[in-house]
Amino acid sequence: MESGLTDFVSIENGAGIARITCGWKLAHLPLEAVRCYWRDVHSPAISRRAGLYEYRHSQFKDVDATLLAPVAGINYSCPADQQLMWLSDVRYRNQAALDLFTISPGADVRALILGDIDLLVDQSTTYKSVGDDAKTYLDTTGEPTPIGPAAAGSFGLFFRQNGDDATFRAGLTAIAALWARTPGVKRVRLNLFEAPDMEAERKAGYPIKTHPVERQYQAWIDLMLDSDAVAKTLLTAADGVDYASFIREIHAYPVNSLYTFVYNTKPTLVALRGYAAYQSIMAFNAQHQVQPALLEWMYGDIVNGIQPKEEAA
Repeated sequence: MESGLTDFVSIENGAGIARITCGWKLAHLPLEAVRCYWRDVHSPAISRRAGLYEYRHSQFKDVDATLLAPVAGINYSCPADQQLMWLSDVRYRNQAALDLFTISPGADVRALILGDIDLLVDQSTTYKSVGDDAKTYLDTTGEPTPIGPAAAGSFGLFFRQNGDDATFRAGLTAIAALWARTPGVKRVRLNLFEAPDMEAERKAGYPIKTHPVERQYQAWIDLMLDSDAVAKTLLTAADGVDYASFIREIHAYPVNSLYTFVYNTKPTLVALRGYAAYQSIMAFNAQHQVQPALLEWMYGDIVNGIQPKEEAA
């Protein structure tokens, strides 16, 4: 069992670049309708773009300002109208794969896909993490491709820094390593963000709807716990660390649902067939409906992976 769990971490860490897009919907749109559209319409289209290594989409509940133990000097609360609603974690093996993704599909079709941003999004920011700045430290969940309602104890923790970049980044790296050794912690993945590159997003054809600088984050930890009670043990005076010296704010978003659309270069069943079909197939354990021969007949070569052949070798 341990070797399998280690493989989950190794596979995730095979991505050399991650682009994390965080946002919220236009005010007049019903939240549940937006969530369904993002899951069933937008994400399957994104999942077919070349160059992808992994792709996860998380949908958040309201910030839980009481999750962590209080730390003097760190703010845990966030106004309701500033809270994130979702996160798309899109990963690439290397820069060549990201470059390929950027031009996939052709410009006309790509513009149609990205039309969803104007249709649904009020504000959205894309952050980039490279190399060990995007790293999974622990995963004992036994599930490398979660799909559907999130397991209890699933959180996205977003950080705003205090002080200089180097101290913040070193401090967050130490936190991730410490939490990965903490009893009751099941998953830790840290993304240290580069400042958003608006010019790169504009060149890629994305409508620019970025949050003001003061509302941007500098890091995100994907965290899973045995129970919410474990969170109270994560930041304590016993650690001997002055957390407030490098952290200004932590916003803890409970994860409502999580969908893995691409894993290790291959689109998952939910990316190919949609969530409703996925639920029905799982309910009836219809294993004949997930066989490669049938899926290849229905969807073609994309079933076998969406990296170019030289990348998949």
